Amino acid sequence: MNTQHGVALNICVAAALRRGIIDETEAGRLGLPSANLQPGFTLSGLGALAEASLTCDRVVQF
Repeated sequence: MNTQHGVALNICVAAALRRGIIDETEAGRLGLPSANLQPGFTLSGLGALAEASLTCDRVVQF
């Protein structure tokens, strides 16, 4: 979806960490050997959600 349609695939960083999903940055910060976030997805916080809600025409949440 990201590459075909240019849709930003943001994941809440707090929810991802609770479920054991991390990117390279978080893996380095936590001292873990590898990351498991799939390509195309981005960990983001509440600031990114607030900014996106001001500039987008729709938000899909699941």
